[in-house]
Amino acid sequence: MKLKSANIYLRNLTPLDASSLFDWENNPENWEVSNTEKPFTREEIEEFVNQPQDINLNQQIRFVMCINQTNTPIGCIDLFEYELEKSVGVGILIAEKAYRNKGYATEALKLLIDYCRNELRVEHIFCNIFINNKPSIRLFENGGFKFIEERMLDGNKVNYFELKIR
Repeated sequence: MKLKSANIYLRNLTPLDASSLFDWENNPENWEVSNTEKPFTREEIEEFVNQPQDINLNQQIRFVMCINQTNTPIGCIDLFEYELEKSVGVGILIAEKAYRNKGYATEALKLLIDYCRNELRVEHIFCNIFINNKPSIRLFENGGFKFIEERMLDGNKVNYFELKIR
């Protein structure tokens, strides 16, 4: 599957993404926004990329975000905790710093909202954002998500946002 906008496209994760994913997931700078506390092994990453990428089977799916002109992977966008025709969570990471603050996450979020509305047909999309992650809060608020409440997630305070799409 490929979802495309003006500057980026989202594609399914493949085993060829294992090396990039290993680097992204094990970069401590990314841990601040991903709730990761320890490095992943190569085996864990390979197991993840080799599993069937089917949201109905795993209640989650990861898409790789790529630049249209160069096909360069710059990050990923995840759907998780999928409940059939009810809800799904979303998380975004622009892993390559050179591609941040260029509107790519905004394009990716719009593509994903359309996918959730038209393909998954869920009622709402949600996200959990660490309270000090101002860029993500802005991204999701600009995408139409509404702050619902502050919650605890694995011992950390997060802001819970929702976007009703049905």
